[in-house]
Amino acid sequence: MKFKVFIIKLLAVFFSLTANAQYSEVGLFGGGTVFIGDVGNYSLQLPSGYAFGGFYKYNFGDHWAVKAQLNYGFIQADDAQSNFENRVNRNLSFQSKIWEGSITAEFNFLSFEPGTKRNRTPYLLGGFGIFSFNPQAEYNGQLYDLQPLGTEGQLTSSSREGLYPLASSFFVFGMGYKWAVGRFTTIGLETSFRSTNTDYLDDVSGLYADPVILEEARGPVAAALSDRSLDQTSKENTYRGDPQNQDWYIFTGITLQFKFGELYEKCANFVR
Repeated sequence: MKFKVFIIKLLAVFFSLTANAQYSEVGLFGGGTVFIGDVGNYSLQLPSGYAFGGFYKYNFGDHWAVKAQLNYGFIQADDAQSNFENRVNRNLSFQSKIWEGSITAEFNFLSFEPGTKRNRTPYLLGGFGIFSFNPQAEYNGQLYDLQPLGTEGQLTSSSREGLYPLASSFFVFGMGYKWAVGRFTTIGLETSFRSTNTDYLDDVSGLYADPVILEEARGPVAAALSDRSLDQTSKENTYRGDPQNQDWYIFTGITLQFKFGELYEKCANFVR
């Protein structure tokens, strides 16, 4: 019995020494977005869209934390702004709203806790998430949802493919730098890359559809948005995009987070 009491007191001392490093945070994120896929530039570039969201973070200690986050984003790309001649000639464009949720782990390179001298650090993050999207394009001054139009001949005699789903998953990884500006408030700069499991975030992946079949099945708007190339030559058996590469998007911005709920283990009372 005395041995059990000794073990309980020993654990209580341990938890009381480490409890101050365990705390929760709530925060906000805001910044810009970059799309990397079949449409537009295929390189790192300045943000062309925007994103914002909120998160809850639980810090296990000075170095490790886990974060649950919800974001809304807007992405867009235009072949006219590409540095590839074939994409400029293809002349496609799109935009999409994104809703996403993710779970990530965060590792601080330096010991970090707001309200102490350990008040700044670079960090890495990694995790996974799910998201919804809806690619759209403008034609004659009107914005059209692209997925129902089947611009690559989906659900017609010119293709064996069905309509792609408007939701998918991603792996996320990134980096940042944060510093505490008081006992409870932390500001950070963060960039996170999302490797998605879809190639249709921009509605472009496979072969051009037969324009005659597509127009008969889906109408003239579908046929027009399928092939907007500047050179109007025959596209039979020609790829609109690259089905071997999945799409990516990037969020870069500022985080503002607030510390609360410092945890003190009840078992520390055994020491008193």
